[in-house]
Amino acid sequence: MMKLFSLLLLGYVSLIAQISVVPEWSPAGYRPNLLVLVTGLALFWLRDARVIFAALLSGLVCEAFDSAIPGSGVFLLTILVWLAWRVQIHFQLRSLFSRFVMLACLSFLFDSLFQVLNRLGAGAEMISELPGIVQQSAGNSLATAVVGLCFLMLIKLIPFDLSTIRSGSASYSPQYYQ
Repeated sequence: MMKLFSLLLLGYVSLIAQISVVPEWSPAGYRPNLLVLVTGLALFWLRDARVIFAALLSGLVCEAFDSAIPGSGVFLLTILVWLAWRVQIHFQLRSLFSRFVMLACLSFLFDSLFQVLNRLGAGAEMISELPGIVQQSAGNSLATAVVGLCFLMLIKLIPFDLSTIRSGSASYSPQYYQ
């Protein structure tokens, strides 16, 4: 439960950073999608169905800040996270490189498909804009994956394991519950 709560707080901080800091620091117009990054971190850390809840929340926030078709962000991100979760569980992806690739693919697919879904009404004009959409989505996904890789490496550099810190007096033995 604390992991989910921590990821929700991280999502809130990333939303603030996405709105205020990222537009000013984006090289060549490519911006990392920090909400998809937090959803990817949830995918790596939770490893259960709670990641679908994180995808629902991130999809709702993505829709709120874009003129999207209602429900498209939630549906798209939830389906992509479910597929990524199944791939991660099946292939037991745990290395930094595999997480970098998974985050880049997740971000690219979400960004490009979300833009295409929002421009479906344009018809033939959208087909002419497709190379630009793919290029922008590729740059955004690479930026998202690099920020995610830096964050994961920063977490790996912490010299202690956060899951083993316990106080001796607060731990309970299962022999008292039999």
